[in-house]
Amino acid sequence: MYQPPYENRPYPMPLKPTAEMPNPTPPVPPAQSKKRRRWVGLLEIAVFIGIFLAVRTYMAPHIPAQFTEQALPAITAPTVAGGSATLAADGKPTLIVFWATWCGVCHVELPWLNELAKTERIFTIAMQSGSTDTVRDFLAKNQLNHLVVINDPDGQIAQRFGVSVTPTLFFLAPDGHIALAETGITSPWGIRLRLWWLGHGF
Repeated sequence: MYQPPYENRPYPMPLKPTAEMPNPTPPVPPAQSKKRRRWVGLLEIAVFIGIFLAVRTYMAPHIPAQFTEQALPAITAPTVAGGSATLAADGKPTLIVFWATWCGVCHVELPWLNELAKTERIFTIAMQSGSTDTVRDFLAKNQLNHLVVINDPDGQIAQRFGVSVTPTLFFLAPDGHIALAETGITSPWGIRLRLWWLGHGF
């Protein structure tokens, strides 16, 4: 079948922009496009930080007023290593951490705590993680041999502290009152800085 040349076909050709008829949607200049992407990126970061802080605030444990004003009542309990430990500051900045063997975030944080425990006063409580043998095997498997660990299989100690989320960290001032409480992952330098801050009376 014969096809006439394109220019001789009965239907009109599509219009093309010319010097007299510029493109109705000119491209965005590169500098302006780059600036727009930068602002969008900053906005996304701000939204992420806002959501992160809101979640941490929502999940933060409620500290009874008396524990923020006076020394935490000393709690003595057996450790999984066979001795005993007293959850008290004893004149030094102290960290008490609630964790669990089934907590994925705890698996990231525990090696940091194990290293910090060489120089800092740290007690940890394995919350609802099974028998003492189960917790001991978990510690051995992950080479967490510097941690002082108390097993809390039924969650009674956690209940006294108002803890329902792991990991939860309580920072005790040298006089024994709870100065700070946090949930979720905390970097090793952040933990060390908080303990230093409490040790210098800030």
